[in-house]
Amino acid sequence: MVLLVTLAVSAAAQHSAGAVEVRINSVLASDTNKGCDASLRALQRHLERLFHFTTYHLVSHQDRQTRFGQLVEFDLPGGRILQIEPIDRDGDMIHLEVTLFEGDQPLMTTDFKIISGGVLLVGGPRYEQGALIISIEPLAVDEPSIPTQPVARPAN
Repeated sequence: MVLLVTLAVSAAAQHSAGAVEVRINSVLASDTNKGCDASLRALQRHLERLFHFTTYHLVSHQDRQTRFGQLVEFDLPGGRILQIEPIDRDGDMIHLEVTLFEGDQPLMTTDFKIISGGVLLVGGPRYEQGALIISIEPLAVDEPSIPTQPVARPAN
């Protein structure tokens, strides 16, 4: 599993409440010479620079909103589950904990800070005839619009 981060760095030092909208794109990367889906144009430059495939196909897109300290869960292709917990916010920087599961087995757990509106690309899990690339885009929101319930973590 390879973890690649694309960040724009900015920091104002203040801790803030609120919520985080998390956008997830699941992308099938393969070598079928079909180019990049139009829906991935905003990510195309990053995908082509960081990965060396000839085709990028959007498999699924999901948006969820959660509060700091609460997990949000995403069902990914291939039966994988992605859990994201926003820990806190310092100015424009969002601290996230991310866990990728296959069934009840964690494949990857990491925490990092990323600028609100930035993109984290996680690549590596084999999927169909290529690799699954997951883009994670957190965006801090001051006024949550969707009430969310905490997600229970799988038992180890």
